[in-house]
Amino acid sequence: MKTFKHSLLILVFATTLFACKKDKDQNELVELQKLETLNKKIQDIIPTQYLDSLKKLGLTINTGTNPTNIEGIYSIQPMILKSTNKKSDYAIGTRFGDARLRVFEQNDKLDIKLIGKGFLGTSDTSIVTAISGIDNDFTVYGKVKSIHNNKIALFAIIFSGTIENNTIKNFNYGLICISNKNDISDTSFIKEGEGRVVFE
Repeated sequence: MKTFKHSLLILVFATTLFACKKDKDQNELVELQKLETLNKKIQDIIPTQYLDSLKKLGLTINTGTNPTNIEGIYSIQPMILKSTNKKSDYAIGTRFGDARLRVFEQNDKLDIKLIGKGFLGTSDTSIVTAISGIDNDFTVYGKVKSIHNNKIALFAIIFSGTIENNTIKNFNYGLICISNKNDISDTSFIKEGEGRVVFE
C-alpha cells in the first residue's frame, strides 16, 4: 500500500511538472509569435536601414511586447534638436515650436493610433502604427504621408519615453524621410534618408 501511494505521488508530481513545462513552452511560443508579428509591423513602418540611422543619431528604442497603456493627450515642450544627418540643417540645440500628441485605440496586438500636431506639419496622422516596450518604457512607430504643394513624401515618426503620473518622461522622437520620389531639385521635403532626433 505504501509503495502504491509512493508511486502515485511520483506520478502526480511528474504530471504536474510536465504540465508546467508544457504551459511554459506554450507561453514562450506565444511570446515569440507576438514578437515576430511586431517586428513585421515595424518593418512595414520603417525599413531597418532608416531605423538604424535614427539609432545612430541617438534615438532611444524601447523593445519588448508588453508596454503599459499610454493612451492620452500630451503636450510636448520644449522641443530641442539633439542631432541631425541633414547637411546645412538647424544648429544642434535649436528649439522648435511646441507639439501635441494624441495616442488612442491601443490593443493587445500592439496596434495603436496617433495624431500629432507640430511634429511634421500642422496635423500628422499615422497611416500605419505600432507600439513596443516593457511596462512604462515605450516606443511608438508611425508612418505618415505628408503632402505639400501637391507633392507627396512618406515619413517615419518614432516616439520614445516613459509614462509616469500621466506624463511622458525622457521624451524623444525621431523623424526620417523613408520615401521621396519627387525631383531631386524639389525642396518641398527633406531628402530620403535624412532625419532628425529631438528631445524634450
